[in-house]
Amino acid sequence: GGEFAQLEARIGYHFKEVSLLREALTHPSFDIRTTRLRNNQRLEFLGDSVIGCILAKWLFHKFPEIPEGDLSRKKSLLARGHNLAAVAREIELQEHLIIGKSERMSKGNLRQSVLEDAFEALIGAIYLDSDYDTVERILLKWEGFFLSTLKNKSSGFNPKGKLQEFCQSQADSPRVSYHLINQSGPDHRKTFEVEVRINGNPVSIGTGKSKKKAEEEAAQAAIKALPFTSSEKN
Repeated sequence: GGEFAQLEARIGYHFKEVSLLREALTHPSFDIRTTRLRNNQRLEFLGDSVIGCILAKWLFHKFPEIPEGDLSRKKSLLARGHNLAAVAREIELQEHLIIGKSERMSKGNLRQSVLEDAFEALIGAIYLDSDYDTVERILLKWEGFFLSTLKNKSSGFNPKGKLQEFCQSQADSPRVSYHLINQSGPDHRKTFEVEVRINGNPVSIGTGKSKKKAEEEAAQAAIKALPFTSSEKN
């Protein structure tokens, strides 16, 4: 069976080199000085490009009529944090992350940015362990999810507006608020982290290259997390 048998079954791939999978699951917060593990940042770098390449080829064949600019927009939408994190949750990647104690205490394994990075690293690891065709087949198992994401977007899907609407339709119309909880990185490449609170209770966190993007990601995650929005999840 091996320690990652359940995860491998959910991915639909069995690693020849299990150390690659372990590396893909190792978050930078895990103290690797005491062990010989490497963290997943290098694999994340690779996986990011592999995902981009697979999505580009898929979009190219799927939409033969549309111009380059539209293909680019569709590709960056699909590769956005909350979409990759959603796929990561589907294979329950958060249960397998090797993560530092304080990060785990603060539920870091559930954070969108952590899941997105780990999913990219996982794809990078599968690519190194197998070949392009194999990793393409695995990523495109979520083709249905990618298509519904594009459909939502093209109908002008606006996560913040949608969340507001949901809350107003509730009997007690709970209040939605957005709070900037963190910003990191150099000025030209800042990352913002925004928390959505409903009646003051934290519901979800989103990250993005601008405050607006982070708020949209957080709203999108809140829509997926809240019980009363479940009919609208797809």
